Amino acid sequence: MELGYMGLEVSDPTAFGDYLSGVLGLIPGRPAGTRASTWRMDGKVHRLLVAPGAADDVSYAGFLVADRAEFDATVASLRDAGFDPISGAGEEIAARGVEEMVYVTAPWGVRVEIARGLQDADEPFDSPLQPGGFLTGDLGMGHAVFWVSGGRAEFDAADAFAVKALGLKLSDWLEIEMGGLAVTANFYHCNGRHHSLAFVFVPVPELPKKLDHIMIETVSMDNVGSAYDRALEARCPIARDLGKHPNDRMFSFYSAGPGGVQFELGAGAVTVTDDWEVVKYDRISAWGHHAGAAAPA
Repeated sequence: MELGYMGLEVSDPTAFGDYLSGVLGLIPGRPAGTRASTWRMDGKVHRLLVAPGAADDVSYAGFLVADRAEFDATVASLRDAGFDPISGAGEEIAARGVEEMVYVTAPWGVRVEIARGLQDADEPFDSPLQPGGFLTGDLGMGHAVFWVSGGRAEFDAADAFAVKALGLKLSDWLEIEMGGLAVTANFYHCNGRHHSLAFVFVPVPELPKKLDHIMIETVSMDNVGSAYDRALEARCPIARDLGKHPNDRMFSFYSAGPGGVQFELGAGAVTVTDDWEVVKYDRISAWGHHAGAAAPA
């Protein structure tokens, strides 16, 4: 399994597209349906689908499985966990560029799709802003981190969905204090990527957004640094400047596109192996990742 594609709803698709192409280095794909634009980061037909709307948030997360046997097994796991997978409509399947898809709503309110057979693009991926491209393949497009609010029941439901329904494995977890609140983040893997899914639990009744960020990994630190310069030059909000995480060892920075959707662009992450040990962390970053870096005057 891998995180195969993500759907976003943004209030200014044109400006958001300029951010994806001019800062992060994605390239346009073929249109998906009548409203959504698509964006490529490897040899697949797309990895990101962007539709116009007021949310400036995630619409869905698509997990890809390797074949029909894994698809059927995942559907069975969802049912065993108490979910009722719904088959995607024909136009949805065509827009996603997959052979088959079902979906459920995760406990944190996001539509999660299970799909197989994501199409290959007609042309090789070639981004002038990302020499060597992005690290995808069996690792998928990257990772997605979601917000979970409420109490212990909501936290347990989110964890059960990741482990029992999707079949992911816990990589590690983080406990910190943020704004006087005890915050917990759980990180889950389904392949060699340290985490394809994570959630940040905050014990408050409700949060304004469902998506914290999407991570995409490039092949070199130089590519990260060049993109950081482009983000500053474009006066993009820098949510966290250059730094390194202690758990996945990712060297990265966080920027926000128009509307506030955040992307982490990184390089050099560790690969999870069969003998991986689950540990607890007490800090987000080993160094750097300072909040709110200013763009040059």
